[in-house]
Amino acid sequence: MKQRLLTPGSEPIVGLFCSTPAPLTVELIAAAGYDFAVIDLEHTLIDGALLGAMLLAARASGIAPLVRVAALHQVAPALDAGAQGIVFPRITGAARASEAVAYCHHTCGIPAGKRGLNATWHSGYGRDDLCEAAEDAARHTLVVAMIEDAAGLRNADDIAAQRGVDVLLEGAADLSQSLGVPWQTRHPHVRDAVDTIAAAALRHDKHFCALPRTPADAAAWRARGTRMMVLGDDRGIARRAMAAHRQACIA
Repeated sequence: MKQRLLTPGSEPIVGLFCSTPAPLTVELIAAAGYDFAVIDLEHTLIDGALLGAMLLAARASGIAPLVRVAALHQVAPALDAGAQGIVFPRITGAARASEAVAYCHHTCGIPAGKRGLNATWHSGYGRDDLCEAAEDAARHTLVVAMIEDAAGLRNADDIAAQRGVDVLLEGAADLSQSLGVPWQTRHPHVRDAVDTIAAAALRHDKHFCALPRTPADAAAWRARGTRMMVLGDDRGIARRAMAAHRQACIA
């Protein structure tokens, strides 16, 4: 995933939040043609063993798995089990962004971090050279900082400037409540906030990930050169599809 982002191109890289606690859901997202899934630990009860199975399903299905963590102690086991990157919610400033980077990278990484060493599937559980596995992790681990409140918005440039932060991801829903207009994700204040985040990413040569709510929004972001987008949450998409199917069958 990280190498694909670094490779110039016009093709979009699109994914979904995966909140349904089942490996099958990851396989369905892959079968639908998405490039990545963000397995969400922040707003779900997905536990460690289930996360491991969902990451294995991602590898088997050929889809890039990212994990949105709820706490820092979840970072290392998620990466050790095969996550290609970590999404950090509610990054409010440079210090938290720097801490996020440190938890994702080993001491020998670039930038140097404080992630512990272990023999995991990355090295064939010790079969392969452990130093090479650590260096490979440094090249391929994606660090995504979500900006979701007024504090993060004020510090967007400082967050984007942190070495090791690869992507800024907007969180319009939480931004809306922080800005006093809960759930009004299309409010001018929220739209301006999202534009501020995108501009900060561009100024510091980082990638911006959009969360478009409609196909028109996605097209607008594409026209602006945005390559990475999260196109919704699996639960909402499933509910809407089932409601439309029901309505079509009884109309």
